[in-house]
Amino acid sequence: MLQKINIEIIEQLRYLLEDLEDVVYKESLAPLHYHSVGQHVRHITEFYQCLLKGYETGEVNYDARERNLRIEVDKTFALEVITAVKSRLNFYQNDKQLILQTAFGLEDAISIPSSFFRELTYLIEHTIHHLAIIKIGLNEVYPEIQIAPDFGVAHSTIKHRNMQNA
Repeated sequence: MLQKINIEIIEQLRYLLEDLEDVVYKESLAPLHYHSVGQHVRHITEFYQCLLKGYETGEVNYDARERNLRIEVDKTFALEVITAVKSRLNFYQNDKQLILQTAFGLEDAISIPSSFFRELTYLIEHTIHHLAIIKIGLNEVYPEIQIAPDFGVAHSTIKHRNMQNA
């Protein structure tokens, strides 16, 4: 179930990217402190890659992202990475105990017990947060770009809005 929710959110990103011009994808946007949509896409996809690697090794370390700059500037490649992430999410169906490694800027890493499902839950919120940032940047610089109303909106907010409008 958590995999399905993550895939649905990643699909929102894929739909946006398919219609986005390459130049817009890699453009530094002032409202995003001169970061690009591509930089946010790289950040999102690399968090998923870290978790999927962690499923295999038993340890997740989001600080050890590859930081593959090609994802930032090559939209076609980014879409391939998104497709691969979705495929691997479908493959791993069972929960698994994991150790989250993080340093928070400290010299030594901290080991925190976690699980695959817990980290998938985190990535739902993390991804939605970055989609919201992307939406803000595009709406400010390119208001003519049509973005789905629920893009970058938390499920709980969508549910609340629907209840208010019922």
